[in-house]
Amino acid sequence: MKRIICLFLCLCFVFALPACTVEDPPTKEINPVQEQQPPELKSDTFGLNETAVFRDLKFTATEIKETTGDEFFTPESGNVFVGVKFTVENISEERQSISSFLLFDAYVDDVKCSDSFNADCAFDSNTLDGEIAPGKKLVGWYAVEVPSDWNCLELDVLANWLSNDAARFVFTK
Repeated sequence: MKRIICLFLCLCFVFALPACTVEDPPTKEINPVQEQQPPELKSDTFGLNETAVFRDLKFTATEIKETTGDEFFTPESGNVFVGVKFTVENISEERQSISSFLLFDAYVDDVKCSDSFNADCAFDSNTLDGEIAPGKKLVGWYAVEVPSDWNCLELDVLANWLSNDAARFVFTK
């Protein structure tokens, strides 16, 4: 009987844990150097030099680049590497963990794609993985391998890996 009660309490705890996260949709913070936004972008999307502000973190896309790689890291035939440089700022009072694998989903022309190790290496700079102390920033690239004739790159960024709050960054070629 004690085992059944213990099992029941454990299950209640497991199912109640996701409900404990606070859902705050991101707000938009416009940077003074904001570039002209294409008219097809919706107001709930973000572009270059716009900031998505969550409860604990701010995500700003500061640069986008396309490359064919270098002598060691090249995309498959017909593809290119596209990288988006982000500045992530910790606006909370606690350390925050950033994981490009857990926090980012990428879509190119409405087709899901994944972060590419070769693309990350081609941008020979920091990735978006690590811990950020309170009040500090992390600057790095999120890079994917895409067809060379791509038109639209969408990055969904989660507030944290337990959250459903996301900001969509949209970039067109």
